[in-house]
Amino acid sequence: METTASPITDTRLQSAYDYWCRIAAGRPMPRRCDLDPADIPRLLPHVMLVDVDHGRYRYRLIGTANAQEHGMNATGQYVDEVLKGSEYRAHAVRLYDECARERRPVYSESLFLSPAGGAIERHTKALFMPLSEDGAAVTQVIVAQVFLYLDQQTRDQHFLVARPFKQIVRARL
Repeated sequence: METTASPITDTRLQSAYDYWCRIAAGRPMPRRCDLDPADIPRLLPHVMLVDVDHGRYRYRLIGTANAQEHGMNATGQYVDEVLKGSEYRAHAVRLYDECARERRPVYSESLFLSPAGGAIERHTKALFMPLSEDGAAVTQVIVAQVFLYLDQQTRDQHFLVARPFKQIVRARL
């Protein structure tokens, strides 16, 4: 039997995926109550818990690293109201939609480019993992996301200003 290599290239995100698989315990998706923060203390800063709310996605909880990287804590707000730049906002919503529709984890990597010249400024890796209370409908998505930067000045710009981006990896797991 041939195995497929994981597209996940960050050990924190691979740990998040392994944990999600473990708590799913053979079911299509784990329930929220299966998730125990005490099991994943090193991942918590990089995790967002997002409610599925009639086709929209609302941040229920945002880890400290994610709040810092985004330049704000968007807890309680909708994804489509918070993310800057119409193209990136649509891209992010499509990732949530795919995770919810397919009821499977989705992995994505994107490069964010400078507005002048298109030089790479940051690289983000995100893993979207569905949660379900009834085993059929996705009620929440747990997202683990990490950021890589070329320099501190770029990091300080956060996501408050829209930047051109290019998705370089997308995989349904």
